[in-house]
Amino acid sequence: MKYLDIKTAAELLGQTARHVRRLCREGKLAGAERAGGKWRIPTTAEPALAVAESKDHDPAELAAIAKHKRDEAVRRLGIIKDFEEFAARCSSSCISKNKALDLYVATHNIKKRTLQRCMSKYMHQGLIGLVDTRGGVAGADAISKDAFELFKAMYLTQQRLSVKSCWQNVCYINKSQKKGWRVPSLDFMYKYINRQIPQPVQVLHREGLAAYQAKYAPYIQSDPDSVQPGAMWVGDHHQFNCWIRHRGKWGRPWVTAWEDYRSRTITGFHISTTPNQTTILRAMKKAIESYGPPDAVKIDNGKDYDSQMWTGTTKAKRRALRKGYIDEYMVAGLYAMLEVAVSFSLPYHPQSKLIERFFDTLDVQFTKTMPTYCGKDSERKPDYLKDLLSSEKAIAEAHDIESFTKLVGQYVKVYNNTAHSGAGMDKRAPLEVLGQRRSQRVMAEGVIDLLLRAWSGEIAVGKNGVRFKNMYYGQFNPKLLAYQGKKVRVAYDPDNLAVIDVYDAVTLKLVTGAEQNELVRYGSAVSDEAYREATRQKATALKVAKAYKDSQLTANMDITTLSMKAMAAGQKTHEKQKTKTIRPVRTPFDSQVAEHKRADIVRAVKKAAGAESTRTVLDLDFTAMNPNKKTRRKIFDE
Repeated sequence: MKYLDIKTAAELLGQTARHVRRLCREGKLAGAERAGGKWRIPTTAEPALAVAESKDHDPAELAAIAKHKRDEAVRRLGIIKDFEEFAARCSSSCISKNKALDLYVATHNIKKRTLQRCMSKYMHQGLIGLVDTRGGVAGADAISKDAFELFKAMYLTQQRLSVKSCWQNVCYINKSQKKGWRVPSLDFMYKYINRQIPQPVQVLHREGLAAYQAKYAPYIQSDPDSVQPGAMWVGDHHQFNCWIRHRGKWGRPWVTAWEDYRSRTITGFHISTTPNQTTILRAMKKAIESYGPPDAVKIDNGKDYDSQMWTGTTKAKRRALRKGYIDEYMVAGLYAMLEVAVSFSLPYHPQSKLIERFFDTLDVQFTKTMPTYCGKDSERKPDYLKDLLSSEKAIAEAHDIESFTKLVGQYVKVYNNTAHSGAGMDKRAPLEVLGQRRSQRVMAEGVIDLLLRAWSGEIAVGKNGVRFKNMYYGQFNPKLLAYQGKKVRVAYDPDNLAVIDVYDAVTLKLVTGAEQNELVRYGSAVSDEAYREATRQKATALKVAKAYKDSQLTANMDITTLSMKAMAAGQKTHEKQKTKTIRPVRTPFDSQVAEHKRADIVRAVKKAAGAESTRTVLDLDFTAMNPNKKTRRKIFDE
């Protein structure tokens, strides 16, 4: 005899686990007993539980069979089991199995051939072999194909219509339009859709691509040993599920962190109230100061991590490069300056960012221990939280940014020194694995402070210097005067915007340091000293501009004559053209030209005084009468 647990018995009986426990307590499942705090239910307690005796049955296939046919198959299985027990008793009395079969069918009014056929099918096919196949056995027969297609079209949408609503709509259309569809009961549909519509398909169509990617989409599994410790870092933001006090108000802090891909060491982090470029900057600086720069980083597709300050280009430009990667030699961002290769995580794909695992661990091991833990969502929010946050005691004992950062630092230190059992860790601590790296990159002293300041995008220098964050710098700076109209980049300390450093946008060579321009209040009187200083600086800028050429070099020079001689000297010498071949063009008027010429001259002669009656024109040269013609013509007698 085989015993089942509560969960298995509930699935076979089509009941909830709670209901099955109640049946066990009330003694309605014969033979059920409690051992070790758990219920054990024999397969003989109910006919429906006998399916567990079949080692070859397919639960999903059995569930698709109509109930009355499934019950009949279970009844046949009970007869087979009863005969096997009868045959075992006969064997102890030296009665053969064939003789026992004859005795059994004679006393139970069963045909011998029918029982033999059932035992053979059960031996080869399991319980499925005992199902009556006449009239079809598949659950799909319970609903017409067109009806189910209509049901899926309504159910598999992000409107997330309930099963009941879709079922009611199908029933209404079937009745009102007289479709003649087979539509089962609502209870059957609840079970049927889970058997016929795969769960990944339901999640994709009802919850969207992001949920599908997170729950069911396959992803590329990488070999951790293929990456050297310290070679690649992964960075991302995460908001803590707890509250702290900042500037007299409650707020949920953010952490910006970098994690070593191979060793899982948290190399650097920064706590803030709002994640932005500055928090990424400070987390990276702490990481490099402790462990040196990596060879590559994998970053998020968020607006902070892939901003122009970090990659030196915009999203539109980066997408024009290879999918998922950028060429560090074609960009002028921070990673290119550090000679760090960059790859971007796939959107809506948390498996491509391993640091998400650390954030989950951080929430379980650290954040949940905080008194002001608020849960990941409203369903897991503690009921007492609202009253707690309004109490004076909680406000007095609450952490601020500084104390909370110190507390997180203590946890990170413990985390980095705790043994891990993940892939490639072999129960070693992250720092232990990181300590096995073969090489470490180092930077010249002071360079990290220069590079890991906040950097701007390309800015054009104007008449009043550089405009940055709606402020002007270097109005009378003579070095910026030479850069008017050119592109520069600005590096600055976020905590001190009074002074900035200006760099050439292409070579990143320092141009100058620039101070914030002094603004004069409109309508206010300006002191004589301030006016003279401004006039002096303006004159100095003009003097610098004039000093760019030496006027004495051209004082006594005729520039016009010089320019013409230079142009003439630069002309090319043309070669003498060779004799060209003449190709006459024949037209119908070739023979008429002479006649027209003679007629024009005759008319000219007759116009002369006293020649109106002239009939004959001698062969004379009348060219002088037509000054536009330079060739002599012979005139013939009319």
